[in-house]
Amino acid sequence: MADSALSIEDTRIDAADGGCCQLTLVRAPDIATRAPVVMLPGMFTGRRFWLSDKQIGLAAYLARRGYPAAIAQRRGLSDSPPCNARTGLAEHLQFDLPAIAQTIEQQFAMPAFWIGHSFGGVMAARAAANHIAAARIAGLVLFASQFEVDKRMLDWPGQLLTRALARVVGHFPARAAGLGPENETRAAIHDATDWVARGRREPTLRESLANITAPVLAISGAADRVDPSRGCERFVGHFSSRDVTFVTAGRESGYSVNFDHPGIVISKAAQNEIWPRVARWLDEHSAGR
Repeated sequence: MADSALSIEDTRIDAADGGCCQLTLVRAPDIATRAPVVMLPGMFTGRRFWLSDKQIGLAAYLARRGYPAAIAQRRGLSDSPPCNARTGLAEHLQFDLPAIAQTIEQQFAMPAFWIGHSFGGVMAARAAANHIAAARIAGLVLFASQFEVDKRMLDWPGQLLTRALARVVGHFPARAAGLGPENETRAAIHDATDWVARGRREPTLRESLANITAPVLAISGAADRVDPSRGCERFVGHFSSRDVTFVTAGRESGYSVNFDHPGIVISKAAQNEIWPRVARWLDEHSAGR
């Protein structure tokens, strides 16, 4: 199974607001197809978080187990096609993700599992709560996803500096700052800071998450200082899902290491311990699909 050849196809997704993004579909043609998974990277990262140029990553792992992986590249980042529309998180959430859901439904004719890391998980949850019909969502897998704990540079007063830097430079220089491989657009930084600040001080975002009823697997890293476990557990606590599995991945819970923010997905230990855990959960929740 590990040696199965992969088919990788890029598709332009055109959204209702005139914007667009890229969707990368990863499949193993010689493996029987099960439910598709839609994968959303977090801030400062793109599709290579899920699939490297050497075809290594959770997307390849799941595809070889029968789960075709559709990786969403946010508008305005390196691999997305240029388009004349705002390139914020709000537009990606409101327009791109429903268009992706429709594309996946048309191609596979079955509900998809949505997988997100960090802010990608927040967007997956918000999409499931407000923008994608429940019948299209088979379940959510969230890695290190939350908005209520720490994130000082996205909340007041730190967000003033973050926004000012993006405004002066014309984008947020994540690569130069050592935060990740993808520089963020000014619009994306504005939305991220707005979501964190408003989400903590106003009830609307938190209350909307109660619309989520899909099964959930949420995995946090015991050594994560970006999105600590207590915030991740609080995040899924807003859902109405009756089937929620929350995991703090660290030595105290039987893992070989205390996982950090990126390492929960892209470390060798994650390949050996986290990826199989996700695959087992998908197997359990895709029976009969």
